[in-house]
Amino acid sequence: MKLVARRRRSASGSRDPRGQSLVEFALVLPLLLILLLGVVDFGRVFSAGITTETAARDAAETGAISRLRTPPTVPADYQALHEEIAKIACSESRLLPNTTFDETTRTCASQPVIRVCVHDGADPACGQPISGFAAVIPPECSQMGNAWSNVTSGESASHAVEVRICYHFTTLFNLHLNLPLNYGLNLGDIWLQRARFFVVDCPPLGVATC
Repeated sequence: MKLVARRRRSASGSRDPRGQSLVEFALVLPLLLILLLGVVDFGRVFSAGITTETAARDAAETGAISRLRTPPTVPADYQALHEEIAKIACSESRLLPNTTFDETTRTCASQPVIRVCVHDGADPACGQPISGFAAVIPPECSQMGNAWSNVTSGESASHAVEVRICYHFTTLFNLHLNLPLNYGLNLGDIWLQRARFFVVDCPPLGVATC
């Protein structure tokens, strides 16, 4: 009788391995989801970075060629050139999430932030807000706030077009935590910034011809 009772107590006190596996899986599942979302977000950020860089480069190149073909002479010409360049950058970025691309005007009212400068020694609107585009630069766009200069570069007085883009990317795993001692943890907001130059050398006849 004692042996039977001991066996009964042993059987009733044994743990179900299936239940233990479920508990372990429940504990590991959040970590697996975070890891999966992290991998997906890394791919999305990488792709967005390539798109932003391509938009800045293509806009600078097209703007430099346009400036060479039709050199601006008055402030209105520079404003029109800035708008043309910004529209190219905006159109190239239209497939990014959170962009505010307008199909009719080809402008981005807030996302991404775009600024242009023509380095010819005469551009009066370097880094200034462009009509139809974001007028305020967010504090996170640190590169956009750097000093602007329209000076030329190179021994041959080469002219260049500079395009700066700042894009606000939001990850899938959007986490904002307030930690002790005024610390915080933000996993959700990434500001992609790109600045690209495109140089068009002056023709052999000199600076006055370009």
